[in-house]
Amino acid sequence: MISHIFYHTDVPKHLRRTGLFKAALEKGLKSFAKKNIEVNVIFVDENEILRVNKEFLNHHYVTDVISFNHERPPFDTGEPWAFGDIFVCYQVARKNAQSFGHTFLQEMMMYVTHGALHLSGMDDYKPEDRAEMDRQAENIISHVLKK
Repeated sequence: MISHIFYHTDVPKHLRRTGLFKAALEKGLKSFAKKNIEVNVIFVDENEILRVNKEFLNHHYVTDVISFNHERPPFDTGEPWAFGDIFVCYQVARKNAQSFGHTFLQEMMMYVTHGALHLSGMDDYKPEDRAEMDRQAENIISHVLKK
């Protein structure tokens, strides 16, 4: 797996923990992380997450994280398959961290992991599915931060 972390917003340098984000991403992608895939995580501001949400999902509000799975190419080129993109709104993470009892870093990792779990096939439409995703994300983050 090839992963890229992009900071297209004012994430402070001490929170640009690329290695931790990549580790959480890999654990969240589960077996997909062992494939020849490429995944981008893009930290953006509220204006950009709103633009992405409107343009691609027809939702007219700011959100915390948006994941896009990309279709597998019809033929194998030997190059990594552009598997997905995860947009994370740093400002929403900053606002939500305290209310969820997380540090800013933990909240950012939660969104990266949540996006990765979506890319790996999990959904959160039903409350019980959301609870399971949150449980798995918390376990992944705890494991990554212990290392």
